[in-house]
Amino acid sequence: MIVAAVDDEDRMEKIVSFAAEEAKLRGKMLNIIHSLYGGDRTGEKDVEKARELLERAEKVAREYGVEAETHLLVRGLEPADDIITFSEENNAELIVMGVRKRSPVGKLLFGSVAQRVILNTDIPVICIK
Repeated sequence: MIVAAVDDEDRMEKIVSFAAEEAKLRGKMLNIIHSLYGGDRTGEKDVEKARELLERAEKVAREYGVEAETHLLVRGLEPADDIITFSEENNAELIVMGVRKRSPVGKLLFGSVAQRVILNTDIPVICIK
């Protein structure tokens, strides 16, 4: 199974397209995920926007002729932890996700989801810019 972690509309198509190509080459299923914190940190509009994003992502994946499922993760975890946990629970063989350009100070102060995923899982990670 291949995991494509999407977080916004800007990079979604590039991430899902790459992940769908990999899934097709490997003969694997594609799981497209989006993580929300939940609780008082997540409103109805956040959930609605996330569902719409996942619907569009699934359409992109299906254009490549791969079997795809979407998962909206609202489990009270930070996004990096959610991506890792989901991927490990489902025996993923690859994680595909996006990266944002940040200044060195921004990376130092806030870290990055991609950095945390790369450093904290044994599953191969491909980052799409």
